[in-house]
Amino acid sequence: MSNFFLNTPTNFNVSEKSLGDKLLYYGGVVTTLGSIMSLVGSTILYNEDVEEEEAAFEENSPVTSRQLLEMQQQLDLLQKKIDRLENQGQ
Repeated sequence: MSNFFLNTPTNFNVSEKSLGDKLLYYGGVVTTLGSIMSLVGSTILYNEDVEEEEAAFEENSPVTSRQLLEMQQQLDLLQKKIDRLENQGQ
């Protein structure tokens, strides 16, 4: 068994690729393509998420405007009550 590692094969051809070499090469190619596809897919999903958040923010804007309008009306009402109380005190 120790002679197996010491003896060099006489019919060793450098230009001839073994099945293992081919599998390793094509596995690397497939892995690289898979990585590129996952990067593109995650970029697309990220952009869709950002667009949905922007749309949700725009949908909430009218609610915020309505709330500001109601707050202004409440402030006007409070100012009228303050004026009425000041006029009663004079």
